[in-house]
Amino acid sequence: MDIVLIQRNGKSLSTDGAKPVWLACLIEEMPPLAEIWLLYQQRFAIDHWNRFAKQRLHWTLPKLSTPQQGQRWSDLMPLLTWQL
Repeated sequence: MDIVLIQRNGKSLSTDGAKPVWLACLIEEMPPLAEIWLLYQQRFAIDHWNRFAKQRLHWTLPKLSTPQQGQRWSDLMPLLTWQL
């Protein structure tokens, strides 16, 4: 596992005081640093889908009794939303 720090440079880029973000890279070979920003852009879309699913689609609403049921529910959620 590799750890990557994402931080904006220069005051003109961030007037809202954005904080640094630490990310874990769980792939076998770390990509070159010049390509990491492309992977970070993909993360933006995934994070927003997860927030949408949790808030609007009530992903976390069911109180399932076993971890296996929770995993099955989490596996089904993306498939269900793609059908909408």
